[in-house]
Amino acid sequence: MFRPGKALLSFLAVVAVPTAFAAEYKPGEVIVKYKDGVMRTRSTMNTLYSRVGVQNVRRYSGVMRGFEQLLLGDDSDVQKALTELRKDKTVEYAQPNFILYAFPVNEEGSPTVRTANAAGGGRRPSEGYPCWIPGIPFPPGCDDSEEPGMPGDPGESPGERPGLKDAPADINPPVADPELAKAWGIAKIGAPEAWAIHRGSKQFIVADIDTGIDYNHEDLAFNIWRNPNPGEKKDVAGYDFVHNDGLPFDDNDHGTHTAGTIGATGGNGIAISGVAQQVSLMSIKFLSGEGSGTTADAIRAIDYAVAHGAKVLSNSWGGRGDSDNQALQDAIERARLKDVLFIAAAGNDGTDNDGSDPAYPAAFNNDNIISVAATDESDHLASFSNYGKTTTHLAAPGVKVYSTTSGGKYRSLSGTSMACPHVAGAAALLWSKHPSWDYKKVKAELLASVDTISELEGKTVTGGRLNILKAIQKAD
Repeated sequence: MFRPGKALLSFLAVVAVPTAFAAEYKPGEVIVKYKDGVMRTRSTMNTLYSRVGVQNVRRYSGVMRGFEQLLLGDDSDVQKALTELRKDKTVEYAQPNFILYAFPVNEEGSPTVRTANAAGGGRRPSEGYPCWIPGIPFPPGCDDSEEPGMPGDPGESPGERPGLKDAPADINPPVADPELAKAWGIAKIGAPEAWAIHRGSKQFIVADIDTGIDYNHEDLAFNIWRNPNPGEKKDVAGYDFVHNDGLPFDDNDHGTHTAGTIGATGGNGIAISGVAQQVSLMSIKFLSGEGSGTTADAIRAIDYAVAHGAKVLSNSWGGRGDSDNQALQDAIERARLKDVLFIAAAGNDGTDNDGSDPAYPAAFNNDNIISVAATDESDHLASFSNYGKTTTHLAAPGVKVYSTTSGGKYRSLSGTSMACPHVAGAAALLWSKHPSWDYKKVKAELLASVDTISELEGKTVTGGRLNILKAIQKAD
């Protein structure tokens, strides 16, 4: 199975990267938002479904009442279906079910590369890495033997996933974490000094919306969220929207790595600590083991997290060319209305998100978004990192970041995927210290407390890199 970062090789330098990409979407599926207050009878809806070629309907509930995910016939044309839907007087908007990806990451010591996939990730052949142009074996050793699959394909097996074990006991007084120095980003942003003021709180929930989390990892288990009111799917640690059950276990490593940076248990005498030493990590899986997911599942993931009390959402994923993803932007807006911060990785294309081909959701203009670029140990903007004077708010450590991975392991990965959780953990630490604040105050304090870096001037809104110690001290 392909896992981002495990099979990527350094061929970017000799291949020209296209400057614009068409958004990818799942064939045979569309998302529809109907107008509020417009009468829709079963008869009129059946007529519309028949006209469009709808074979099945997945209706949203709760805050997304009025949305539908329509599954079309095998021979249906998505664009024709959208044209037909948009003509209907009951429809506010209709869009493709865009595909989203975990932003690709690379191993410690390897140059970061951009994948051939138009949106920066997705399913790959089971061996090797994909050829840049179908049918042409370049770079040497690439695998062009099969077409990438689509997220949620019928027959996808969840495999063996462990149940959630009992939470370990708290270690009090705290014991030093012996490998903390390997996680250089923690010290760079001033977290160890900040812990002398506040270590975080298990009452504060951060949703890691990603490929899932190894919720039994010895350095994460104490901080894993425990749902006080699990439903029929037994969603104790969170939810898996790929397999539609309550076992959001990470079969990729990406989500476990981001979770460790947010909130690996601090002071337990094991390896490292996240930025927030104590926090509740909600595991939300909407990306498959191969790093891809759909907008429909991303929306469900966001709404689930908000409905279950998460105040910070960490999102190290996205896509390019899908600025028309109104349904995703609306989900982020619903989170804003519930006073929730949405932390987003800026993307790994090395391009300007202020330009014509930005990465989303990082480039959306929702007020509750904090978009994060990546820097290295010397505070240089990472060569792979997206940026943007008006769309990217600040930078955070994102090169050779040491954190947790599945199976109780640890390793270093690079990407704006690794920068994003530094900010999510910082937001959790600061907000849990001041629980009466709202998202605007937390965002403002984080942005006002950056370390100004000359190389980031004109590249980010703040021209700086995250410093949680300054934010904690300033707030006090």
